Amino acid sequence: MRIRIIGLPLLFVSGLSQAQVTPLEQHDDTDADARLLPFSRCFSHVPLLAETGQTDTNAPISVTAEVLNATRDGKILYRGDVEVIQGERRLNTDYMELEQQSRDVLAEGNIRLTDGTITVESDTRLTGNLTTKDTELDQARYQLHGDPGRGEAQLAQLTGASGQVDLSSASYTTCPPGEEVWQLKASTVTVEQDEIFGEAWNAVLWLGDVPVFYFPYLKFPVKNERQSGLLYPTLEISGDNGTDFRLPYYWNIAPNYDATITPRYMEKRGTMAQLEFRYLPVEGQNGILYGEYLSSDDSLSDDPELADEEWRDDARWLFHWRHNARFDEEGHWRGNVDYTQVASWDYAYLDDFNPPVGTEVDDQLLQSFRGGYYDRHWQLTTEVRDYQVLEPNLATQPFQLMPALVLNSYRGLGDVDLALDSELTRFGNDNDTTYEATRFHAEPRLVYSVVDQAGVQVKADIGAYYTHYEQDIPSTLAPFYREQWGFDTDTLDSSVDRLLPRLRLNAGLVFDREARWFEQDFTQTLEPQLQYLYVPYEDQDNIGLYDTTNMRQDYYSLFSDRRFAGLDRISDANQLTAGFTSRIYDDSGTERLRLALAQSFNFTPPRVRLYPGEELDDTKRSFLTFEGDLNLDNNWFIHGEAQQDTRNQRLAAGNLTLEYNEQGKLAQFGFRHLNQAYFSESLSDDLNQIGGTVFWPVAPQWSVVGGHYRDIELQRNIDTLIGLRYDSCCWAVSLVWEQWQKEDKLFNPTSTTQETSIGLRFEMKGFSSLGTGSEFKPGTRLLPYYRPFNLNN
Repeated sequence: MRIRIIGLPLLFVSGLSQAQVTPLEQHDDTDADARLLPFSRCFSHVPLLAETGQTDTNAPISVTAEVLNATRDGKILYRGDVEVIQGERRLNTDYMELEQQSRDVLAEGNIRLTDGTITVESDTRLTGNLTTKDTELDQARYQLHGDPGRGEAQLAQLTGASGQVDLSSASYTTCPPGEEVWQLKASTVTVEQDEIFGEAWNAVLWLGDVPVFYFPYLKFPVKNERQSGLLYPTLEISGDNGTDFRLPYYWNIAPNYDATITPRYMEKRGTMAQLEFRYLPVEGQNGILYGEYLSSDDSLSDDPELADEEWRDDARWLFHWRHNARFDEEGHWRGNVDYTQVASWDYAYLDDFNPPVGTEVDDQLLQSFRGGYYDRHWQLTTEVRDYQVLEPNLATQPFQLMPALVLNSYRGLGDVDLALDSELTRFGNDNDTTYEATRFHAEPRLVYSVVDQAGVQVKADIGAYYTHYEQDIPSTLAPFYREQWGFDTDTLDSSVDRLLPRLRLNAGLVFDREARWFEQDFTQTLEPQLQYLYVPYEDQDNIGLYDTTNMRQDYYSLFSDRRFAGLDRISDANQLTAGFTSRIYDDSGTERLRLALAQSFNFTPPRVRLYPGEELDDTKRSFLTFEGDLNLDNNWFIHGEAQQDTRNQRLAAGNLTLEYNEQGKLAQFGFRHLNQAYFSESLSDDLNQIGGTVFWPVAPQWSVVGGHYRDIELQRNIDTLIGLRYDSCCWAVSLVWEQWQKEDKLFNPTSTTQETSIGLRFEMKGFSSLGTGSEFKPGTRLLPYYRPFNLNN
């Protein structure tokens, strides 16, 4: 006997949204719902999913029953614990009869069908025909395997010839039995097995006993493939935008192209159009085109204080293009694009609309085109790069790469390593009163391993820096360069050659010993490191600054051969750097403690300065730099850094972080200090900030999240967040309140305004989420959570 009814209700419950979107490069969806169900009791009623293929319909069938009778009219009757098995399929019932001539089947009482992917039960009856494969099941209850989805259908009908399934009065929920907080009910559902979508009429979303949303017609995917249609709407409320409603439409253009079109209504600003287009033109290439357009912003047009501003009625828009390409199977030839732009006057666009795209660093939007050839031993790349600065009234603009051509090569030859770093770069600028340049730089190196043994390493690094500049100096230089940096047209030379040899000797030792503390075995290491660096002095005040600034000092930068980040300044050096690192490992090899301390000693103070007008520091010692990490018991962590001016006995910079992290419980506290005397370029006062974040379950289904950061010097809160969440098996609700400082880039760039939001989010797991507010996770809008720890393991 072959009854193909097992698995049919799965076609209904596998797709409940109007449209389905998956990545173009990936068409299988991995247990998205499983991660939303943290409580083991939620799965107690869910059978395991059988990892087997579809059962062969020609496989042998075994039938067992307590009583078997044959009637004169050609029926075979089975009574009492009837069980029919065919591969993974299994049918259990109290009573079953088979009409041998017509091949009609009737089963009654305690019907249970399963095929390893779904179980269907009924207390009434099942009818079917083995020839036509048509089947009907009354009062069916179904439960997916390996998934909390389940539901009921008053009548399930299968047309065997076409594989069409008709369900009457069907329902779906992910809630455990007896806890149906939400359900989706439809009067009629039609599904064809060979199609990738189904149709439902008169579908209603119920919360408890209350109907909350009605769908006259609903088209849903029944296979894990992308389908065109409406996606779930989102509703948000904020002080700047008011009611913010989005209704996205997903368009499955082709297997390798799709688009999402989203009308966005903002009560205080107007209606915006959003478009995302994804494409996979050929194997190895993929990209996204994204745009937003608001014809005019009502909040700006209606502001009387902006009556004299030309841009107050202009459109606000954003364009973004990201593309990654691999042009050959080996991956040698590659290219990528990362380009984002907004209107030239619209410095506040990202703060006002929070688009999901764009790379913003220090109020600058990146616009980069890069490509090249990548080999194991050498790489040749080129890049065109520009920035859009989201800050008004800047005295200078960042330089454009127009373009940069970079060649890097490395080859190991036993005890000798040969390397070459070189580039040819054109620096352009839109400001007519700013200098420009073409720069060629080559840096050959030879590294010889004098000693390379376990616990002892001594290396000699010999090389040279050669740089040539062709600088275009305008007849009138912007006043900023003279007033702030000390440059003028007489200082800069149109053509400059710079050749500097370099010698670096680096030696490191590793000692270790066994130790026993607190009745535990440990291994402690002591790793002293010594480096000598020599670079002769050459006056470089005649070279403009294009991509160079001071380098942040920490333990690792002290062992670098550079004092500046960038190539426009190569500092002279005649210095010795000494440091040591000590680590403690437990008996399982986990690094529990790392302490590092280092300082550089200059035999002659460096004479190369960043700006011609900068005063030289005659100190012969760098900051005493310390870094430390502690993993106390895999739950408690401490990280600290400090830079001490040993000459003046002042702390130049420091930070301290304490964290507790255990099985979903997280608490982090941090403090940061910068002394204005050492960071005068970016600070007008000392920086002292304190704060932390917490994410903590307070009961099996309740959790809280919080974050607070404060500037002690300014006596001002930077960001504060408090949230409460209730999480059950099939639904969750969270309430989040947040207050943060927002820069007023359009009206008063030097000031900040205080923004407050409160949001309520309701989630129906396996269906959708509706609500407003921040996501329920550690960190805040301005300061997201991160782990600063550097320990291994």
